[in-house]
Amino acid sequence: MFKKNTLHSKINLFILGIILLIVTIGCFVAINIFFSIYENEMTRMVTTGITAFEEIIIQENKNWLLSFSDELADPENRLLIKNDPASIQAFHQYIGHANNDALEFVKVTYLDGNSYEKIFADQSIINLASQNTVSSTTKPYFWIDGNAQLGLHLFCRYPLIGSDQIPAGTLLIGLNLADQKRVDYMKNTAALEATVFAGNTRIATTIVKNNENQIGTTLDPAIADMVIDQKTTYTGKATVLGDPYLVAYSPVLNPRDEVVGVLFVGKSMVSIYTIRNRIILYIAILGFLLLLFFYIISNHWLRINITNPIRWVADAMKMISQGQYKVLENMPKAKYEEIEMLQTTMYDMVNELVTGKKNLETAAYIDSITGLPNRVSLYKKYQNSPFTDNSNTLTQVYYIDVDNLKYINNLFGHNVGDSLLRQVGWILKELISRYPHYEVYRISGDEFAICKNGSYDPDEIQHLPQSIIKEFEKSITIGEQIISASVSIGVSGNAYCDGKKCKICTKECQDSLEQLLKKAELAMNQVKMNGKNNFMIFNPSMNEIIQRKASLQQDLKQALKYKQLEIYYQPKFDLASNRYDGFEALVRWNHHERGFIPPLEFIRIAEESNLIIELGDWILEESCRFISNYNLTHQSSYSIAVNISTFQLLNDDFEEKVTKLLEKTGLDPSLLELEITETMLMNSMSIASEKLTFLRERNISIALDDFGTGYSSLTYLKVLPISTVKLDKSFIDDIATDKLSLKIVENVIQIAKNIGLKIVVEGVETIDQLEILKDLPCNKIQGYYFSKPVSELNLTEVLSEYP
Repeated sequence: MFKKNTLHSKINLFILGIILLIVTIGCFVAINIFFSIYENEMTRMVTTGITAFEEIIIQENKNWLLSFSDELADPENRLLIKNDPASIQAFHQYIGHANNDALEFVKVTYLDGNSYEKIFADQSIINLASQNTVSSTTKPYFWIDGNAQLGLHLFCRYPLIGSDQIPAGTLLIGLNLADQKRVDYMKNTAALEATVFAGNTRIATTIVKNNENQIGTTLDPAIADMVIDQKTTYTGKATVLGDPYLVAYSPVLNPRDEVVGVLFVGKSMVSIYTIRNRIILYIAILGFLLLLFFYIISNHWLRINITNPIRWVADAMKMISQGQYKVLENMPKAKYEEIEMLQTTMYDMVNELVTGKKNLETAAYIDSITGLPNRVSLYKKYQNSPFTDNSNTLTQVYYIDVDNLKYINNLFGHNVGDSLLRQVGWILKELISRYPHYEVYRISGDEFAICKNGSYDPDEIQHLPQSIIKEFEKSITIGEQIISASVSIGVSGNAYCDGKKCKICTKECQDSLEQLLKKAELAMNQVKMNGKNNFMIFNPSMNEIIQRKASLQQDLKQALKYKQLEIYYQPKFDLASNRYDGFEALVRWNHHERGFIPPLEFIRIAEESNLIIELGDWILEESCRFISNYNLTHQSSYSIAVNISTFQLLNDDFEEKVTKLLEKTGLDPSLLELEITETMLMNSMSIASEKLTFLRERNISIALDDFGTGYSSLTYLKVLPISTVKLDKSFIDDIATDKLSLKIVENVIQIAKNIGLKIVVEGVETIDQLEILKDLPCNKIQGYYFSKPVSELNLTEVLSEYP
């Protein structure tokens, strides 16, 4: 089975030993899993048991009292008729016949002051019942009261009604809840320990310890604090009188909302824990013995047959790397064929070692895609360079990010994206060849850095990024693709210091490499926020922008959590019916300290902080609920349009969320319109198309928002299940004065109509624009001419103009 005299065979034998250990460990794990399952089942039993115990102790006693009182107060029985000796005798006989250990007193009080009573308990119990003066003239009133001294009691105040249906008096009854028979019944039927506490003292219990019933002992302080002081139910593990239990405690409250007692159900875990610990101990001892045995055997074998030969090979390789090749002349004879193979290949490795070492060093510092120095190379050069070294002092950093590389990768594939990065690296390298002491690095992904050391001309700070941006105005050809690329650039710099300005150099005038990179990146991010394809020099105010952004991100989380955002609704006017027929839902945030936060600002923060899905889902749910309720209240059929983010649409369960929301709110799917943008579609056309088709098949409208501002709108109209086109405001602004704009709008409307789409024109602000659009004509109008977005409170007033 095994080939003799090989490491392979020896290691196979060693693995057999390891398997024995694994089996032992597996047994250990299996035992723990079994006992965990057992504990979970016992916890379920206890949780169910406390409910059953409450039913037995409280509800069944209530039912008994109610039945007893009904019979006692029944006019046909004539047991409570005043001044009737026969009835009084029957009254006492009935109580005496019904009396048991639990019934404590029966007291009848008539409205004229007369009373009858039968007492089986101390007068203090009646006094306790009399403290509660709450009464009902129509139905029985139950309550529980008591304490550690008096016990736990169930009282019933039963209104007496005469034959003329007029209140005649009150029947007051008391019942002792600490019924040992009922507690024993719980243990006999469910195999669970049960206890009734008055205050924190056991007054009826099945728990026996050291052959003594534990009536009179008190509740554990930690449990008492949770159940009695905090009035909460507790289920889980606890120590009961020194023993581990799985427990459930339920507080009992009096009418003053005070905890007067506790009901307990539990399962002792002493025996099962003892069995488990013994099994674990035996398995641990067995595992230790097996481990010790195999360790002694394997350690001796490994040292002789593997460790010593390989150690010699390792020592020899170390000496060879230091150029001491004579060690090969003293190579011992190999005992196993694997070691012999290792020795024979060592000669070949010696010849390639030096070359391989150089290649590894090169790979560590050079980017594999662009061939430019990488981030490691940048840090190696500048991180520890002295500030007063004229040739190596870092004075400028240009942080360059290739705009929209993600979209290019999605549209054309990562091979084209990598080719673009190579072209960008080549362009940057060609540019800096005109400037001395500059070097370009690829930092990561789509980010590059140009660094300058030594003195510089201040004009270069702006001239270089301008040259870079101008260079990227030219299209880049990659294979058959012609790509328009742009870059965003952030600039930071140090004041050049040759060490002569200060007698002692404090380095305070110099930023480190890390600081310069961070500042340049902040400036670059600001360019991105301002629209990309530009450059910006760092200034301290950018830190404030970043801080504001971080602060708003935290505030937005709180705003979502505490419902501090508000939905505004902008009506859409239908030209054919000359009335409003729907709204667009727009989220607004009035910050409690900062005031009104522009939607573009906080929505961008939501997208960058992964809050956009939660925000979008909230807007969609609130809008659907509002329009459904509004239509129901006003007997109307207004529709609602909701903007959907890329992250929402591409979420796996988006379609399911929408359909469930419509079911939940009762909104007709034909009254919901989801608005998407071209930017969203650029990211993932195939996935978006599949999801939109699913929704459109369920009669949900799909609108293409900001039409005409993207790259290929007509393509989307052809391949996507769009039902509505929203023409962007930028096309409408000057249609009254510019014939070209008017012609574009007219053609777009005609194209949309020809393929069966509805047209909604956004941004209508003047009567001239409205009259032109009526003549074209389009379907619907949206803009400040009719109404700006308004809150729910003001919506009805706006709609009254065109009902």
